[in-house]
Amino acid sequence: MKRKALILSCVFMLATMSVCSASDGNQANGEKLFSDPNLSGSQNDNACIKCHPRKDEFKSLSKNKDLNKMINACITNPLAGKALENDSQEMKDLKSYILSQSK
Repeated sequence: MKRKALILSCVFMLATMSVCSASDGNQANGEKLFSDPNLSGSQNDNACIKCHPRKDEFKSLSKNKDLNKMINACITNPLAGKALENDSQEMKDLKSYILSQSK
C-alpha cells in the first residue's frame, strides 16, 4: 500500500509541477536512462519506465514547472537512488527525453 502511495504521489508531482528548459540534453541518452534500473544508484532494480510506461503521461506537463524536482523526487523515493545535480548531463538528458514526450 505504501508503494502504491509513493507511485501515485510521483505521478501527481509529474502532473502538477512545471518543467525547466532541457538545453544541451540528449534525448536518446535520456530514453536509455529512463529505462535504466541502475539510474543514480537505484537500490531496488526499478526504472522510471516501470512507473511511467505510457509516453502520453507527460503531455500534461506545464513548461513553467520545475522538472528537476520531479525527476529527483522519483529517483530518491520509488527508485531509492541519489538525487541528480541540476546541471548534470544525466539530468539534462532525462529532461530532454521527458520534454520530447510531452509534445
